[in-house]
Amino acid sequence: MKKADAVLRRYSTRDPWVLGRCLPNVMVIPNDLGENILGYTITDRKISIININVQTDEVTSDSVLAHEIGHALLTRNTGANYFYRNAHIAAVGSAEYIANCFMFEFLFGNQGPINPMNYNHILSMYGLPAWMTRYFDLIGQETLD
Repeated sequence: MKKADAVLRRYSTRDPWVLGRCLPNVMVIPNDLGENILGYTITDRKISIININVQTDEVTSDSVLAHEIGHALLTRNTGANYFYRNAHIAAVGSAEYIANCFMFEFLFGNQGPINPMNYNHILSMYGLPAWMTRYFDLIGQETLD
């Protein structure tokens, strides 16, 4: 995904919290969102407000924030976008699919090949559902220069 690669080159970080502080017109707010909502983004005119659930662990909040930054950068006109703990498979081309692609490229892309036998372990570590293994096939495997 070109946008994720451009962001990685420009800001030289894979830490979504650092990126969230660097991006103009993006505000990240940790909130208690209950048990099922992990995060959501609301965009109003030029500002995207990202709420991240404080009840999630650090690694899960990293993946959720990367996903929500994908919404802030790529799907601005879709209203509120919620990331649920029990999220279902996103339709190809939908706002959720685009945000998932951004998240995977930002977190895992261009770091060299990832062994397919490790996909489920990585997803589990990041608090992501097993059906997301398909996104590993979409990310760049070459290292960024």
